Amino acid sequence: MDINKEVVKSNWVVVFDLDDTLYQEADYNVSGVISVANELEKLFSKNISKELITVRNNDGDIWKEACNLLSLPLSVKESLLWMYRLHCPNIELDKNVASLIKEISVSVKQVVILTDGRSISQRLKLSSLGLLDFPAYISEDFLSNKPEKKRFKLIMENYICDNYIYIADNPEKDFIAPNYLGWRTICLNNKGQNIHNQNKRKLNNFQSPDVWIDCLTELTEHLI
Repeated sequence: MDINKEVVKSNWVVVFDLDDTLYQEADYNVSGVISVANELEKLFSKNISKELITVRNNDGDIWKEACNLLSLPLSVKESLLWMYRLHCPNIELDKNVASLIKEISVSVKQVVILTDGRSISQRLKLSSLGLLDFPAYISEDFLSNKPEKKRFKLIMENYICDNYIYIADNPEKDFIAPNYLGWRTICLNNKGQNIHNQNKRKLNNFQSPDVWIDCLTELTEHLI
């Protein structure tokens, strides 16, 4: 994919959400369940990965089921949850997305990641995705979650620019702050795999993005 350098301007700071925007969060969920199941097999000599994936697909209590299958007290659930949160995820960027980010990063002033989540967990995701070189504004680091404005304002202070754009997937909370601050906002349409639903009919003016797109490769059309 070639990006028209006459269209992509250097006076942009392009800010991406992470989960269900740059990759599918469901892939992370499956990766974590399998990782924990593999560790448990080493410890208890029993493979329960298929059972746990089935529970996950049915939106059940995965870690309760793991305790039941291994005859462990339910108090072990907390340890299993942390094993999940701290696993090195088996996830990767789509090739087109990786190419897009690489080419945009040399054409705009700055590419930034702004995501809610735990500091270590989110960085482990960024590491697996090859995105650790980009500045990351993770909610736990700043004790601030969307829709609070804190991190968006910090980006404006740290990267002074004419135009800011935020690309994300959850209009219920993602675009309230950047809309208030005058950013351009773009929502990636849910193709049925996202963790959060997109109920467009219930969105108010503060929640609604400026633009909806079907894939990230459409992004360059809006950097004008």
